[in-house]
Amino acid sequence: MENYKDPTSLFKQTNFSKTIWWKLKVNISGYQNETENKLVTEICKNRIFKLLYPNIHQENKKISRILVQLYEDGYVCWINLDGLIIEKCELRKSENINHEYSFIKQKVPLILKWIQDQSKLTNEYLWGGTLGPNFDCSGLIQTAFFTHHIHIPRDSYQIKSFCKHLFYFKEFNRKLQPGDLLFFGTKKKCDHVGIYKGDGLYYHSSGKEFGRNGIGLDAIKDTNDPISLHYQSKLISAGRVVRRYRWDRTIR
Repeated sequence: MENYKDPTSLFKQTNFSKTIWWKLKVNISGYQNETENKLVTEICKNRIFKLLYPNIHQENKKISRILVQLYEDGYVCWINLDGLIIEKCELRKSENINHEYSFIKQKVPLILKWIQDQSKLTNEYLWGGTLGPNFDCSGLIQTAFFTHHIHIPRDSYQIKSFCKHLFYFKEFNRKLQPGDLLFFGTKKKCDHVGIYKGDGLYYHSSGKEFGRNGIGLDAIKDTNDPISLHYQSKLISAGRVVRRYRWDRTIR
């Protein structure tokens, strides 16, 4: 299928349709708004999106950035037209997986091994990072699952809502299984996520101020480590990924 180096003309040919899906042929960055360069996510080649803005009524307006919604996780962000290469994409009928949780459970050791391998690379915390080697907290978790064909939402609070809730934290709970997700933040909002490895330890990508400036292991069991203690004070709850995000069946 033909690649289009001028996506604006392609959008015009389709009357800025909001129902057509497009596949990325290059890695791109996603931004918070139309003008500022505040990275919110990185989007890898072959991901799929549809156009939200502009519409046919703004076709004569000079536009350098468009608003899109991604297929795999429903995420909304702005992307630059400059350097964008896309092709029209026909969505295949979604698979009918009768034993979805069994599939996910089988992938957990591979997901944890992938994160362990990433932690051995030179890396640092990057807000919006999903492509690696630099990740933010939810970018690390989402990409670890994506790499193993399990689509989950992008941000930590979205992942928390998507997961099967297990329990709220009061103390270390031995019901945790490897691959369970740990959510951190305040009573009002989750703003950090990690993945349980086992033996009271979890992986996460944490920032400079209170964390390890990159991917590391921390503890939810008794410890004197100041970084682990900081995050223990922020623990909210635990959850489990038991399904894959699907555009045609997941409430957005």
